[in-house]
Amino acid sequence: MQKLIGYIGTYESPASPGIDCFSLDLETGRLSAPQRRFAVPDSKYLSLFDGVLAAPVRRDGRAGISLLDTASPGDSPLGECLPEQSPACFVTQDERYIYTANYHEGNVLVYDKSDKTPRLTRTISIAPGAGCHQVLLTGDYMLVPCLLLDQVNIYNRSHDFTHVGTIPFEPGTGPRHGVFDGAGRRLFLVSELSNELFVYEWTDPASVRLRGITPILPQNFTSDPAPASAAIRLSADERFLYVSTRFADVITVFALDGFQATSIQQVSSGGVHPRDFILTPDGNYLLAANRTKGGLACFRLDPESGKIGALCSSVPAPEAVSVVLAQDR
Repeated sequence: MQKLIGYIGTYESPASPGIDCFSLDLETGRLSAPQRRFAVPDSKYLSLFDGVLAAPVRRDGRAGISLLDTASPGDSPLGECLPEQSPACFVTQDERYIYTANYHEGNVLVYDKSDKTPRLTRTISIAPGAGCHQVLLTGDYMLVPCLLLDQVNIYNRSHDFTHVGTIPFEPGTGPRHGVFDGAGRRLFLVSELSNELFVYEWTDPASVRLRGITPILPQNFTSDPAPASAAIRLSADERFLYVSTRFADVITVFALDGFQATSIQQVSSGGVHPRDFILTPDGNYLLAANRTKGGLACFRLDPESGKIGALCSSVPAPEAVSVVLAQDR
């Protein structure tokens, strides 16, 4: 039986005070029941790189980052660094550094992880309450969507994180998450407040060109609370784009033709509050992390049409807000 191992990050609560581990059967789409793997409170976003998880953590009134070895049978962290008052909402890694975005404190922190113990090396302060929601890396550059400032800030990582540009948005747009294509020429960005998909042509910070804006939800769609788009994923063949929207509780599929994005399907996320989801590398499954109800839901994907098919399985996952996948060991 071929399977993938996955990890679920959660908001801190009595029901789920850490990171859970599960497996996915790639033949049937069946999920195993998640089991507690690491006791990391408030691990609301996960990044997996070379078998090492990086996750936000809150301990004893302090917050920061925790590094965890998925190959180790124990649950003790490789190391932690706790320089913040509140946990980050987003984490990503490259070969040497960990980058975190803090929504409330309005900053980006950079940690050196070269010795397997995170060490804070840089704080990029944007503005208190900026709503920093992601760190998006492309070449020498780092993009930071600032949801509450209605802008994306651009920094040059090779020149001491100098601020080199800004992508502005109309007031009330709320840029949240983005993804680049493999060539680094197309930037797809989703807004939380206006629920729109923005497509940009990217060459460098001085020549970012808006190529299209596409609504994510049907015209005049309403919900209470208001719908809030969240995660965005690009298929491995870069023909399709997927976006989750909380409170509408749907996943929307877009077909891509160059810089044009066309909505081709919108289906239930299999639960309530899909803050995150992920696609399997083979393009056959989509796993949605539903925070409030429905848990972790696995859907069949049609790699040819890009469309979401039947619900294969679902498992309880209280407060699930992030999901990552790794190869089975």
